[in-house]
Amino acid sequence: MSDIDNKFEEYCAASVLGALSAKEEQEFAELLANATETQLLLHNEMKAIAAELALGANPEKPSQSVRDELMAMAWASVERKQQATIFNIPVSRFSIAASFILLLTTMGLFFYSLRLNSDIEMRSQVINDQAIKIQLLETEVERKEALLTILEARDVDLILMDGLDVNPEGYGKVVWDKNNGRALLQVANLPEIPTTRDYQLWFILDNQPISAGVFAVRDSERDDFFTIENLSNEANEGAFAVSLEPSGGSQQPTGDIFMLGAMN
Repeated sequence: MSDIDNKFEEYCAASVLGALSAKEEQEFAELLANATETQLLLHNEMKAIAAELALGANPEKPSQSVRDELMAMAWASVERKQQATIFNIPVSRFSIAASFILLLTTMGLFFYSLRLNSDIEMRSQVINDQAIKIQLLETEVERKEALLTILEARDVDLILMDGLDVNPEGYGKVVWDKNNGRALLQVANLPEIPTTRDYQLWFILDNQPISAGVFAVRDSERDDFFTIENLSNEANEGAFAVSLEPSGGSQQPTGDIFMLGAMN
């Protein structure tokens, strides 16, 4: 086979698959104008086969294997057409075309499914993050409403607490609404603690500590506010203290005392 025949075959396959550059298209047009009858028949066969392969394939640049398959199918058809007057499309051509279409469709669906799953996961993460933010905001609103209710009480006691030797920079105060048995605790400069530990507030009356609840500090750079429920006591003297205890609190103080303040 001559170099011109080889070039015609290459340009012919690339042309029907839409893979020629502008310059190559011009060269192929010149070759096509001077093509032999066999070359023209080859060109027509390639166009017919390429049209079959395109029924469901994506418009992507064809690989070398696709070109080789196309040329082999086209030459086989040309040889059969030259041997017989009646032209019948062989069943094998449809089988090959269907195989290509099935392969391309399957791959397309696979990658589409991957992109869809990734998009769903990303959107689900965004929804979860927004839900967490909404929950935090709702909790913050509820906490501030509870604090405001305590501060609006007509008769409250204010107990100031100072840091002890273990934490001399610590500071705290308790705003106690005795009539309704509720209190507001504010603490500052308490060290952050691990999840296995809690701070515990104690009301000390006649040297007997009464637990007023546990709390945790996760950010030592800001003041923390906590509401205390069910703190009913008519005592006019006593003290409040904060100790470090195991998670969930203790029946009696077991850890270091970080703050202490007496009722006036």
